Amino acid sequence: MVMDSEGAGWRRWIDSEAFVAVLIWGASFPIVKHGVDSFGPLSFAVLRLIVAIGCLILWLRLRGESLRIARQDWPRLALAGLGAMGVFQIVFLVGMRHTTSTHSALFLNTSPLWALPISWLVERERPRAAGLLGAALGFLGVVLMVGTPDPTGMATLLGDLLTLGAAICWVGVTLIPRPLVARYGAVPVTTWLLVLSLVVVGIVGAGDTLRSLAAPPGWGAWGALLYTGVLAMVGANVFWQRAVQRLGAATTLVYYYLQPGIAMALGAAFLGESVRAVQIVGLVAVFAGVLVAQRAAVKQAAAARTTEPAGQRAD
Repeated sequence: MVMDSEGAGWRRWIDSEAFVAVLIWGASFPIVKHGVDSFGPLSFAVLRLIVAIGCLILWLRLRGESLRIARQDWPRLALAGLGAMGVFQIVFLVGMRHTTSTHSALFLNTSPLWALPISWLVERERPRAAGLLGAALGFLGVVLMVGTPDPTGMATLLGDLLTLGAAICWVGVTLIPRPLVARYGAVPVTTWLLVLSLVVVGIVGAGDTLRSLAAPPGWGAWGALLYTGVLAMVGANVFWQRAVQRLGAATTLVYYYLQPGIAMALGAAFLGESVRAVQIVGLVAVFAGVLVAQRAAVKQAAAARTTEPAGQRAD
C-alpha cells in the first residue's frame, strides 16, 4: 500500500513517537520550572504523579485493558518503578537545587552515552559503529547548545553527581521495562512504573505536599501541573516506551539529545530569546546524530527480519 511505504520511508529517518516524546519534554522545561517554583520540587513531583496515574487508570478502564502482571515479572517491574523511575524523580529534582541549569542540562543528556555500555552488559546489545557515532554527534551538539560547565568548582559537585545519577536512572527506566512492554503493552507498564515511583516519591515528599496544599498556588501553577501530569508524564512516557520497543534502548536514548534544541527553538519562537550561531551548529549536530542512529536501528531490524525463521514474528 502507498501509505505503508510512505510511513516506512519516513520511519527510516526518524521515529515519530520518540520525536513527539522529546518534543513534549523539551517544551515542558519552563512549564515545569513554574510548577516547581510554585509548589516546591517534591510536592510538585507527588501531585503530577497522582494526576498522571489517574489519567492512565481512566484510559485503561475505558479501553477495558488489564493491569494484571504475572508474578514472575514483578521483580523486574519493581526494579524499574521503585528503583529507576522513583529514584530518578528525586535525584533529578534535588540535583537541580544544587547545581546550575547549564550543568543540569549537560549532565542529564549523558544518558545516551551511559546506555551504550549498560545495554551491552545487560542485554548483550553490542554497540554498532553507527550508534556510537550518533551518540557522539548528539552529545557534541548538546555541548555546543548549552555550553560547557561553569567553572564553579566544588560548589556544584553534589548537584552534578546527583544529576549524573539521574541520567543513569533514566537509562534504567528505558532499558529495564522493555520485555514487559512487549508482553503487556506500553500503557499498563507505564501505569505501574508511575504507581511504584509514587511510593518512593510520596515517602520523601508527603510533608511538602501537605504544606503546599494548605496554601495552594495560583491557576498558572495548576495549569503547569496538568500539562506535565497529562502530557509529559502520560503521553510522552507511553510514546517513549513504545519507541524503545521498536528501536532498542540505546538508539531511542539518542533522541534524548533533542530536548535542549527543542527548548531553545521554542524559546526563540515564543519568548524572543536570542540564539547564537554555535547553538544552531549544535542543533544540526544533534539531528545528524539522531538520523545516523535511527538509520542504523532500522537497518538492523530489517536484517533481523530477513534472517528470522519462517512462521515467527519479528515483534
